[in-house]
Order: sequence, then C-alpha cells, then structure tokens
Amino acid sequence: MRFRFWPLILCWAILGDPDEKCHGSFSIRHSAFSVREFALTAQPTLVFISGLGADARLFTPQQALPWPIRVVEWIEPQRREPLAGYAERLVERVKVEKPFFLGGVSMGGMIALEMSRWMEPEAVFLIASARSGRAINPLFRACGRLIGGAPLWAGLPPAIAKPVALLLVKYTVRRADHLTHEQAELCRQMAADASPRFVRWGCRATVGWPGVDLPRVAVYHIHGDRDRMMPLRRVKPDHVVRGGGHLINLTHADEVNAYVVAKGKSHLPKP
Repeated sequence: MRFRFWPLILCWAILGDPDEKCHGSFSIRHSAFSVREFALTAQPTLVFISGLGADARLFTPQQALPWPIRVVEWIEPQRREPLAGYAERLVERVKVEKPFFLGGVSMGGMIALEMSRWMEPEAVFLIASARSGRAINPLFRACGRLIGGAPLWAGLPPAIAKPVALLLVKYTVRRADHLTHEQAELCRQMAADASPRFVRWGCRATVGWPGVDLPRVAVYHIHGDRDRMMPLRRVKPDHVVRGGGHLINLTHADEVNAYVVAKGKSHLPKP
C-alpha cells in the first residue's frame, strides 16, 4: 500500500523539538497496557512492542485476541545506542511470568527478537518485521541513515513542527490503500505524539541492526505482500497476507489475530 512511515518520520526527525525527551508523551499517556506491574497467573500474556513512531494504540485491533496484551513502554535511548543494547535495557521493564509470548510490529519485532536473548518466551511474533535491518528497502535505508544523522540543533520549535507534521500525515495517510478513516486518524494521532529525537535514534539503530541469525526460540513471521518498507522479496515469512502493506495488524487484523492464536495455541498445554 502507498502509505509509508518515512514521510512522517522525516518530518518528526528534522522538524522536531531538539530538547524534547526521547520517550515522549505518547509512551506514558497512551501505553495503557504497561508491562511493568503485571504478573501472569493462568493464561499466556502477549507482550508486544510497537513500531517506530507508534505506541500502544497501534495494537487496538489486537484487543480482540483471547489473551491479555501488555505493550512495553519506550525508554529513552542512550546516545548512539545499538538496538541490541536498547533491547537489553528494555527487558528490565518487563515483569511477566510464564507462559508469555513476545511480538512486535516493524521495529518492535526486531526489538522483540533481541529481547528474546535475555528472556524465555514461548515464541516471538514478527508482524511486518524482519530478522535484520538489511530487509528494509534500500531507499528507506538511505533515508534512515540521513534522518538518523540529523543534528539535534536542526530542529524547529514544536509550535511549528507539530502543525507541519500533522499536515503531512493528513495528506499521506488519507491516500493510503486499505486504511479506513478511523485507522488514518489513529496514525495521525500517534504521529502527533511521537518524539522526533526518539525517531531519529530509531532510524539509525534499525538500519544498522545486524539482526539475530539463530534465535533460541520459535519465531513466527507474518508479512504483507505489498509491504514497501520491508519488501516481501527481502524477507522469508511463514505466512503472507495478500494485499497487505506495512500496517497489516490494522488493515488485516482478523487474519493477523487468527495467525497469532493458531501459532500460540501450539505452545500451550491442550485442555
């Protein structure tokens, strides 16, 4: 589909407030399902990580899943911190008992793979994600390097940056294939709350991520055949969503949810 995060990311990263804290307001005000204080009793928990520039609201359609969902809150990255180092620190925020699953969309799936090094999930779900930064479209990889290297002093005041970002989102999202008005509005709201500094870090860390070649747990990958951010030819998913782009958990929620349930049940004791 035609919608891409990169026009939004470029606006956030270059036009954003240079003094804004990287975790941003979205990760605190809207991550209603923080993992920090939850413990599992009888049923599995799905621990999800959102994509770059998004937050817990991205997983609104996944609330229909039969198991509880906890969305990990972002933390502020350290300067030049690689994705692996960030994921290791993020593990400290996750307090959950077995059995549980890790998963994420786009960059969130990459972080979930890294987190599995220090945790023991039943499996990891990659949703429109990849096993290394090499799967990203070369054009977007070049944009990521450019955005990731944007100097902090290049930012404009938020009074100017936010309206520009929202205008760009308005005309980009509404032209996207398969997005309803409500889905487009959700993307616009998340873009308005995203932290430009965090996005700059995420661009640099993602395109430079070498990946996890041999994860210690089962990995289940679902991907859209029209994903332009991470083209199908550059990944090897277990399940392909026909007509799906980079936001399949929104646009093809029923298919994604059914896939998660089917694979998840195979790791649970039969009643």
